[in-house]
Amino acid sequence: MKLVICSRSDKASMNIMGHLLSFDSFEKRTHGDFVFHIGDLFSIVEISERLIYADFIDKRLSEFFDFEEIIFASRHSSKDCRKILTAHVSGNPGKNEFGGKPKSLAKPSPMTIKNYFLALKKRIEKIPEFEITLEATHHGPSEIEKPSAFYEIGSTEEEWVDKSAGEVVAESIFEAIKSDRRDWKIAVGVGGTHYVPRQTEIILETQFTFGHNFAKYTFEELDEEMILKAIQLSDARYLIYDEKSVTSKVKELIKSIYNVEILKTKDAKKFRLQEP
Repeated sequence: MKLVICSRSDKASMNIMGHLLSFDSFEKRTHGDFVFHIGDLFSIVEISERLIYADFIDKRLSEFFDFEEIIFASRHSSKDCRKILTAHVSGNPGKNEFGGKPKSLAKPSPMTIKNYFLALKKRIEKIPEFEITLEATHHGPSEIEKPSAFYEIGSTEEEWVDKSAGEVVAESIFEAIKSDRRDWKIAVGVGGTHYVPRQTEIILETQFTFGHNFAKYTFEELDEEMILKAIQLSDARYLIYDEKSVTSKVKELIKSIYNVEILKTKDAKKFRLQEP
């Protein structure tokens, strides 16, 4: 059972939840501050706290309900006000400026992320003013042991409450939940800007999916221990690095990683998706 976590303090989260509630029949249960909507295919829980500060939420919710994976339905905020639909894993490769703990990573759900992006790709023509992008690992919660990821609408209140965007995201989440495609090649990504454009192209066009991604701005704090932790948590067999953005120091660091196959982004792009 996958559990969608929505925050009552997040307008995009409530927007997405409103559409998800139309996809199944739900039994409503309340446990203190938590409001559960229990369905046959998936369930939803409403919480009051902001999602990025919800450390240990999997353990707290497990007291009341059994589930195997978390989908955080969330807003995305940025100063550039781009109209984007994003997804990413949470965690802090370095400092914890926006929730979570420093140098701590949540466990990713790379198969659901992949199936979500493919579902989103089929629907984005409904809202052509929006872009699809993967993001690098950032913000909390970092203390999450269940597989999880954030699925977001950005970047301002205008987009957060956009009903068409909420519908597309909800439909794509629902398709990803129903999908039984689990044979994707899992990678950890290194390099690129915050919106990791080459990793985004790879997840949309190839057989690869991603767990954690480390953007170039984390390189000063990135070390072997953090990369190995990301590989373990992601269950990754590959490390894909953006050869146009990694520094010589990071290249040497990557060479020290021995338990995965290492690919440049240009080589990863050769593993094209097979037509069904």
